[in-house]
Amino acid sequence: MSEFVEVKAPKPRDLVVGVVKRVERYGAYLDLIEYPGWEGFVHISEISLKWIRNIRDYLRENQREVFRVLRLDERARQADVSLRRVSQKERERKMLEWKRKQRLMRILSVLAERTGRSEEELRKLIVRPAMKRGLSLYDVFLDALDEGRLPAWMRLDKRLAEQLLELIRQEIRLKRAVVKGTIVMTVPRGDGVEIIRKAVEKGLKQAGKGEEVMITSIGPPRYLIRVEAEDPEKGRELIEKVAEACLSVVRDAGGRGELQLK
Repeated sequence: MSEFVEVKAPKPRDLVVGVVKRVERYGAYLDLIEYPGWEGFVHISEISLKWIRNIRDYLRENQREVFRVLRLDERARQADVSLRRVSQKERERKMLEWKRKQRLMRILSVLAERTGRSEEELRKLIVRPAMKRGLSLYDVFLDALDEGRLPAWMRLDKRLAEQLLELIRQEIRLKRAVVKGTIVMTVPRGDGVEIIRKAVEKGLKQAGKGEEVMITSIGPPRYLIRVEAEDPEKGRELIEKVAEACLSVVRDAGGRGELQLK
C-alpha cells in the first residue's frame, strides 16, 4: 500500500502513532498525529501487564509511542487505545513506517518550495504513478539512490528530476542495521569440515539486494554471523534465514547446531 493513501479515521485493531499530551492518575490522553483532530485515551490497565505505581514510569508528556486501537467514538473523534497490546516488533515496524512517511512528505514540501509547484501537482507527477503501479514510493526512492536515476515511468522534466534526486540523497540516508549472532555447528564424521564449509557457502548466498552477510570462525564449532540490512527487523529476519540455510546442510549430514543471537 502506498504511504500516501489518505485515511480520515483509524479502525479497531489499527496501529497508530500517538503523542502524549496529558497524564492523569487513571490513564493518559494522546494526539493521534496521523489523524488530525483525533484524540486517544489509554487507560492504566492497557499500559502494562505489570502493576503500575506511577504512569509516568511508562508514559510522559510529549512522548511519541505506538498504540493499538480498541474502540472508536467517531462522532467525538476519540479512540480508546492500548500500549500493552503492541509487540516490540510491531512497534518497530510502525515507527519505521511513520518515519519514512515523514521523510517523503518533507521531500515533497521542500521540492514544492524550490520549484514553485504546488504539492498537489507534485503528487500527481510523483506519488500517483507509484500508487497506480502498487509501489512503495520509499522503495522507489531507494532504487533511485542505488541507480542514480529515477524510473522511466516517472516522467519529470530534467530540472525537476535533478532537484528531486538531490532531495532524495539528502533526506533518505542509507543507515544500515547490523545484527550479529553465533551459530554452533558440529558434524561428527570424517568429512565434517567439508560439510561445514558447504553450510557456510550456502549461508553466504542468502543476502538480498542491499544486504551483506559475513560468517567467520570464532573457533570450531562456533562461528560468528554478521549481517547488514536496511533496518533491525530485516536484519533479524536475514540472520535467521542465513542460520537456517547453514543448519539445513549440517542436519542433512547428520550433524546438529543452533543460532545464538546477541
